[in-house]
Amino acid sequence: MRLHDSLTNQLAGITPSNDNTVTIYSCGPTVYNQVTLGNLRTFIMDDLLRRSVRSAGYKLNAVMNLTDVDDKTIAKSQQEHPELGPMEALIETTRHYEDVFKADLAAIGVDLALVTFVRATDSIAAMQDMIRSIYKNGYAYVADGSVYFDLKKYRETGNAYGRLVNVNYSAQARIDNDEYDKEEAQDFALWKGAKDGEPFWEFTLGEHDVPGRPGWHIECSAMALANLDQQPIAVHSGGIDLKFPHHENEIAQVTGATGGDFAHIFTHHGHLLVDGRRMGKSLGNFYTLQDLTAKGYSPLAFRLLTLQASHTSQLNFTWKSLEAAQNALVNLYAWADLLHQHEAVEAGASPDFDAALIDDLDSPRALAMLAEFAGDIMPRQDLLELLDQKLGLHLSGRPDITPEQKQLIAERQAARMAKDWTKSDELRSQLAAQNLEVLDTPTGPRWRRTAL
Repeated sequence: MRLHDSLTNQLAGITPSNDNTVTIYSCGPTVYNQVTLGNLRTFIMDDLLRRSVRSAGYKLNAVMNLTDVDDKTIAKSQQEHPELGPMEALIETTRHYEDVFKADLAAIGVDLALVTFVRATDSIAAMQDMIRSIYKNGYAYVADGSVYFDLKKYRETGNAYGRLVNVNYSAQARIDNDEYDKEEAQDFALWKGAKDGEPFWEFTLGEHDVPGRPGWHIECSAMALANLDQQPIAVHSGGIDLKFPHHENEIAQVTGATGGDFAHIFTHHGHLLVDGRRMGKSLGNFYTLQDLTAKGYSPLAFRLLTLQASHTSQLNFTWKSLEAAQNALVNLYAWADLLHQHEAVEAGASPDFDAALIDDLDSPRALAMLAEFAGDIMPRQDLLELLDQKLGLHLSGRPDITPEQKQLIAERQAARMAKDWTKSDELRSQLAAQNLEVLDTPTGPRWRRTAL
């Protein structure tokens, strides 16, 4: 199986562990708000990656972090729960948005059973251990009650900073913000000193007593190595917006702590644009899944739209493109529903979807195979289950129409045979009101649902 590797800008083969396990760490959300469609595109592609690895015959050990302590979560918890203490407010806020996030994932077809979610607040000890190793190796220092990564020392000892993007180095500069957009390498906080009104943990580093909380970047580095029994891990995935500073800093931290590489492959999923512009909360042009469902669109229509583009490419979201994806999904479901309208078909040949998906998650090619195949054959139970396993579009297990609806179709057919067109049209209208369309074919009536 091959993936685009951002470290080399080339396709690279996946490197499993000795027992054929592929370890995957995916950067998850900061649970302080509902995630955007741009985030969900990334998580759909992470789900496709996990599904494809499993389908390719590997064992799978996949972890995704939940960032539940950082600048944003603390600020939001103080805003939402001023009546609570700092730690209690943080837990109350982040647990709520964690549930919202997982509900969104389930709605867009993500197989939650394939990934282990790890909270940052449950991994403080692992972060402190990694910081101690970085400090012991000479790549960290204490200043103003916080602990910073020493980029100057890191570079002077022959380590490369900027393996994912080219950045300028700003000597002697420090930055405390967890996230920053300026593409200038600065010493970043590994551990942030305690502040009044913020949650904190006790921490002793050498001769220093530095109560506080972790910086954002150390969270992922520590959680990945603590939960995946392999170094380098096989694959680190995330949105392309995380290349700098987040993933650059993750690499530096792991190298500084262990002297080894973090991951064989860093793979990044492309931006979701809105009408040609990058989607983002900071730009004020973002949508959430609830914005889609409020307009009558299925979350799985957004999944199908996402699968229509390469995972590394930019995808332009418009309401027109979502409408087209929804119509395509209606047609796929109409094909799947033929399972209830013909004699059972024995298992037979199926398209080689794996040939596409193991080649850098080529979902557009897999969908093209499906469209060609669905146009030629009736659906089979085994084929629908195979498609769900690989693409997650919920094509199998769809319910039959009700006995009452079947009776209306039979009465309409009898009216047509008697050339009672008035009654036939009345029955067609009754079925249409129930989102059922009846197609008259040489072998008899066929029904299809006209809405999801």
